[in-house]
Amino acid sequence: MPRSISYPSADFPGPPRITVEVPDGWETLTVPGVQLAVAQPRVDGQFRANVVVTVQRFGPEFTLEEARTGLEQRKAALPGLEEIGTGEVEVDGITWIASEYGYTQEDRPTVVQAARYAVVDRGGVAKDVVELVGSCGAELADDEIEIVRSIQDSVVLDLS
Repeated sequence: MPRSISYPSADFPGPPRITVEVPDGWETLTVPGVQLAVAQPRVDGQFRANVVVTVQRFGPEFTLEEARTGLEQRKAALPGLEEIGTGEVEVDGITWIASEYGYTQEDRPTVVQAARYAVVDRGGVAKDVVELVGSCGAELADDEIEIVRSIQDSVVLDLS
């Protein structure tokens, strides 16, 4: 006799509900493959600071160390990478790998990024990797990276 399998369920938990606080005037964006994206208002000739959140599902054995390795591989592929710092932060009881760096593409302005990765257990049947990446142009990074960090610091994950 066939059985019915559903999503979401205990075997296949739904994605986490993600909440962030953004400054007045920031706009929501719809981006394929991205769960949440926001950006500051567009200004001609200026890099538009933004924060993008994605969630990827992995098997129950996936670890924070594997997420760290993936981040390092991603950064290694960036042109003109300049490390600012990497460590861990705790937000709302969840440990995040936090890495900040800059990179330069030919004929484009330097971009500063603040990336955070968390590995969240989904009832022992899966792990979700939540990635928050904030970006800003290097020319205004001193001010804008603080805004990006404040958005990242406001994240709340609801796993119910």
